[in-house]
Amino acid sequence: MSSDASAAAAAYKAAKEAWVTGHTGGSMSEATLVTGSALSTFILWAAIQKYHPKSPAHQILAASSRQAKNKIRNGFGSFLLDFTVLVVPLILGCTLFADYAYLWTFATLVFAAVVKSVSGPSDDEILKKEKKRFKWRDSDDEYSADDQDDQEDEKENRGSSTQASVQEHDQGHDGVRQRKSVKEPEHSSLQVDDATASGRIKISKFQENPRKIFLSVYRAGMMILTCVAILAVDFPIFPRRFGKVEVYGTSLMDLGVGSFVFSSGVVSARGYLKREVMPFGKQMMIALRTSIPLLILGLGRYISTKGVDYQEHVTEYGMHWNFFFTLGFLPIFVTFFRSLADQVRFSILGTIIAVVYQYFLTYGGLEDYIQNAPRVDIISMNKEGIFSLAGYLAIFLVGVDVGLYVLPNDPYFFMRRKSNKKKAKKGKLAMILLSLAFLLTMGFITSYGILHIPVSRQMANLSYFFWVITFNTGYILCFLLAEIAITLNEPSALAIARAQAKANLSTAANNKRLASTVHLPPLSCPPLLEAVNRNGLAVFLVANVFTGLVNLTIQTLYTPDTQALAILIAYMAIVSALAWTWQVFGWRLKL
Repeated sequence: MSSDASAAAAAYKAAKEAWVTGHTGGSMSEATLVTGSALSTFILWAAIQKYHPKSPAHQILAASSRQAKNKIRNGFGSFLLDFTVLVVPLILGCTLFADYAYLWTFATLVFAAVVKSVSGPSDDEILKKEKKRFKWRDSDDEYSADDQDDQEDEKENRGSSTQASVQEHDQGHDGVRQRKSVKEPEHSSLQVDDATASGRIKISKFQENPRKIFLSVYRAGMMILTCVAILAVDFPIFPRRFGKVEVYGTSLMDLGVGSFVFSSGVVSARGYLKREVMPFGKQMMIALRTSIPLLILGLGRYISTKGVDYQEHVTEYGMHWNFFFTLGFLPIFVTFFRSLADQVRFSILGTIIAVVYQYFLTYGGLEDYIQNAPRVDIISMNKEGIFSLAGYLAIFLVGVDVGLYVLPNDPYFFMRRKSNKKKAKKGKLAMILLSLAFLLTMGFITSYGILHIPVSRQMANLSYFFWVITFNTGYILCFLLAEIAITLNEPSALAIARAQAKANLSTAANNKRLASTVHLPPLSCPPLLEAVNRNGLAVFLVANVFTGLVNLTIQTLYTPDTQALAILIAYMAIVSALAWTWQVFGWRLKL
């Protein structure tokens, strides 16, 4: 009996390994559309929050106390909305509706338009109402985060009749200059203190997430898609063309691996925005503190898979290597290039590394070694993971360079911090990303279309490098344009406060009742996505653990589609609930 069970287990393991082996992938456009559902679901979420009168955003604005507002924001209703709108459609998009990616993304956008047209007033009606109520002029809204210094100078020279307190500080952790915010609900408010009679008005702006909304949504969307895919790939409901390609080709999961590395580079740019110049030894110590936990996780994953006789895909990374090792070594290698940051852009360094690596693949015999060399020593046993590290390093460096543009309020902050170059306006960021996307597209066309280098995630070659960074730069641009479009006719916090201050001063001077606070639900980062970003690595680790548990508990290859879909939804509900709980209690798991 035991021999029969062992034989059955061995046969099932072989079937699982065959299930993830030999894939040739699908089209780039389909992979782009499936990931694009993260953008369309965010637009739908924003429409519900902004226009539906029963949404958590409207409930928060109607609440009177901070405690009540936090209760609504952290409550089950808010979680259910986020999970239903932002996570479930992503699960359906790469499983049940995978063959209808175009229609699924389009249907989500149509639903968002229906919510806006049915539930909420038009933008023109809102503008007319607020302009009439507070005598707000279009010129009042001519302020951006890049004009903070001008606002500071104006504040210093202004008399005591009207004093706007908008403060700016340098955030030590990431070097991004931001205005200090008071902990008030998600709207702009006018606080009238005891000195109102003398004309002193204090303007306050709450900024729930000081980082960019479009960037937070992009990162969390990629993380959620990654968590879905690493378990869904074990079920037949997940199309085989979405799985990782054996050698050459493109697929959803191939794009996800590179995007994970790219987004990690974007976030790592915070450290390079600091004005502090550290010696190389200190930089390396910081890199090691980041790398060692990842390397330990990689070692733990190797030991656990061997201990439970888990199925392995050797040609993916090698016999001992896994993705955690790749992530763990990246900060160490990046540190060697940090000293060159003031002389050459990280994107140029990354491109040079990718080109040189491709030269060795093509003309140095490295590609033949990776594909055909016998596994006789530690290097040859892990040749895929070791040599692809060069390609992932190149992707990471370009991600850092993009982060230097998108993280600061001023896109040119990193370049102009030692010069007197005029600050760029906020809209310049979209033009910068558009230009980068165009240049990277030209690079991809040259590599893939002219030089005829097939895309290979396994080797992380030049075409894969250009494909990943072109997609992600364009993807970030799309999220930025979506944010601009959603907030196009939404007056800024300062514009509302300025107009409100004028109205209140006028009514106070005539002994009239003060005008009430403007209550407009502004765009914010979805709380669930914010929670995923706060503990991104921990979420990824938990997803890997649950993926292993599910595979050890049930035979995923023989699971019906309806049952598989239910398991995936329950799995993502648990992962999302854990991230939400950590966020509510303020826990940040540093690994």
